[in-house]
Amino acid sequence: MKSKIYFGTNLKMYKGNKDVIHYLSKLGDLYQKDVKSNNTELFVIPSYTTLSDATRLVKDELNNSIVIGAQNMCHADSGQFTGEISPLMLKELDVKLVMIGHSERRHIFRETDEEENKKVLSALKHKFITLLCIGETLEQKEFGISDEILRSQLKIGLNGVTKEQISLVRVAYEPVWAIGEHGIPASAEYAEEKHAVIKQCLYEMFGKEGLDIPVLYGGSVNPDNANKLINKEHIDGLFVGRSAWNAENFIDLIKDALKSLANNKDDNNEFGEIATKLIEYLGGKKNIVALTHCATRIRVVLNNPENIDKNKIEKLELVKGLFSITNQYQIIFGKDLVDIVYQKMQEQL
Repeated sequence: MKSKIYFGTNLKMYKGNKDVIHYLSKLGDLYQKDVKSNNTELFVIPSYTTLSDATRLVKDELNNSIVIGAQNMCHADSGQFTGEISPLMLKELDVKLVMIGHSERRHIFRETDEEENKKVLSALKHKFITLLCIGETLEQKEFGISDEILRSQLKIGLNGVTKEQISLVRVAYEPVWAIGEHGIPASAEYAEEKHAVIKQCLYEMFGKEGLDIPVLYGGSVNPDNANKLINKEHIDGLFVGRSAWNAENFIDLIKDALKSLANNKDDNNEFGEIATKLIEYLGGKKNIVALTHCATRIRVVLNNPENIDKNKIEKLELVKGLFSITNQYQIIFGKDLVDIVYQKMQEQL
């Protein structure tokens, strides 16, 4: 299982103080009873007017089981910024997290990457958990520049962040076209592809420490797609919208996702063991010249075919057949298994 799994929600401008307190009370009780563990983190980002009571409730009655965040923050500690909220004001309320660069801030209120960067640096200076939201528009996606947009938002938004601050950084990938009441959820495969781009960019920026930055997927996450998303290699958590705004529904989604992830871990262990045995029975890593696969079989080219143990390969539980052409062997699996076994073999080679 991944070292830590993150679940969160942004309540936007939907719940007033009374509703937020009722929601958090129910959510916190259920989370502590049914979910809470050292490898999960739950955060909720309500509106400004609810933050005082929300942080007090979490501290006094919910054992700090939920991280409370703010939806936005001014970059300046104080000054002539009518209508803004400073980091000092948020610290006074014991807020732990600040969200920066949500798509609605970028596209409705026209905030720029440079403005988001100022906020990021200010939030980190004051030791807030800093959640930077990034994502491409539908037009940018159709132009085929999604990767460039994500990399630009990351490189500008996190410019000046030090390696010592990385432990406080979170990234939420929210494709703009997938957010909101009429959003179209990204497929798990598309989300994973973009998360891999984000992870690569973070590695380029910060080295191996950059890979420790959690990257969450948000954009019409719901009970139908949550399990597929959370099982992807580069997705570290889910930033859930409307499906999280009922406490019982949110906890059910979290429980199902964690159960699915645990089951997938067991499957991965089984396939990893099969891959290890296959490599051994094929004569070891040094005997394998090339490895490819198609819809139902894995093709292996060997240095020395005499080193292969055909009997042991054919007796492996998932292997459905084995045949050879000169020094190329084809190992037949079921249609749904070949991709997983091939991937596990590639990882070991």
